[in-house]
Amino acid sequence: MRIPTTIPYQVHDKSAHENTETMGLGLFHDLGLSHISGDISISYHTPPIDNATSTLKNPLHKALKAALDGLDTPVLTNLNLTSDILTTSFPEGYSIYPPLLLLPHNAFSSPPWTSLLALHPPQSPTLQPLWAHLATSMKTTHIAINSPIPLTQSTSSNTLRSPINLTPIHGSFGPPPTPQTLTSPTQHDFATALWVSTVQNGLHQTWAPLYTMFSRGNMREKTRLMHLPSATTPRRAAAAAVDMYAGIGYFAFPYRAAGLKPVVCFELNAWSVEGMRRGARRNGWRVEVHGPGDALGVGRAVAHAAVDFHVFHMSNVEAPACLARGPRIRHVNLGLLPCSRASWRDAVRLLDAEEGGWIHAHENVGVGEMRDRTVEIEGLFRAYVHELVGAGRMVGVEHVEKVKMYAPGVVHCVFDVKVGGKGANKGHQRDEENRSESVAS
Repeated sequence: MRIPTTIPYQVHDKSAHENTETMGLGLFHDLGLSHISGDISISYHTPPIDNATSTLKNPLHKALKAALDGLDTPVLTNLNLTSDILTTSFPEGYSIYPPLLLLPHNAFSSPPWTSLLALHPPQSPTLQPLWAHLATSMKTTHIAINSPIPLTQSTSSNTLRSPINLTPIHGSFGPPPTPQTLTSPTQHDFATALWVSTVQNGLHQTWAPLYTMFSRGNMREKTRLMHLPSATTPRRAAAAAVDMYAGIGYFAFPYRAAGLKPVVCFELNAWSVEGMRRGARRNGWRVEVHGPGDALGVGRAVAHAAVDFHVFHMSNVEAPACLARGPRIRHVNLGLLPCSRASWRDAVRLLDAEEGGWIHAHENVGVGEMRDRTVEIEGLFRAYVHELVGAGRMVGVEHVEKVKMYAPGVVHCVFDVKVGGKGANKGHQRDEENRSESVAS
């Protein structure tokens, strides 16, 4: 048995340093293990005196150290700072979304950095050579500081789900966000904005970081959707999906990759619509974007087999009208947090009346509320199905996916609600109701 420890032991005698047996005797005595010292062998590691060398294994730290060394000497010495001090106090985490280097929200929160930036703000001419050197070393052209999404942010206060407090440091990010550029951007705005990208599960996603958010924490759910048996199993007829809160295609792209076609998307943010269009084309998919004037009578066009994505730049309250004569919809995605309940009735109306399908409802749930919430959701969807489609259909939560922790004690979950097709056994429905009542009790 080998037991790694972090027990510190100071070597006083250089000869002992060469003799692990001698060093071990002293260590075992200090630990009260002398009586079994004959059965124990010891190996050790001497850490470097200057721990700065170990931090430079991080590519960002290496680049930052070199960039700081290139600053004029008085910039740091006047504040009793060194490049080593600043480098070791800089967090290790970062993200690269070509061509953007995105630094964490606490990048400059340590005392050495607050001292430096109090005299020389990030956008000051003094530090521009630092950022230019850092960007080049990291093979990027732009740098920004990220900020987490405020936990108190409500959907009503940010219906476009625009970024909050993204701070550009280096490079041009395009026209500054204004009410005009946010809600009614021009083609010139799109052309001059910074667009970044990433690849997840082989799928390209593109967005303008100054105008739209990106969450890499949804990777688990994206991966799951690409392998849903209900989406990947061969079908007798074509099957479509609807994403009621599509964003830049977070979940819409995995549905298409799983084999569903077309995927119909609804999104209010014009920047997200443009990002979805660009990302879909990078993946080799054909996209058609529909404006508010296309709300009625477009159902037959949506069913056109040659188009992979129909993107509606409008509220999803128009979805039933847009898809009144559309394709067979087997999956409806409701990816809005903290909950998507405003769209539940419409989601039921969209599912194929003959074969039924699945509704994937996202919600934030307290850790101890999972069972009660599941029963509640089943009951609400069963009532909607009974009201809008008719009795005799099986309705139940088939699976609950815990995507990630949203906040302490709060889990981002996806409830897969299955709605049976026409002629589902009424007795089976009664069994489901009895099961729910049993769980509730």
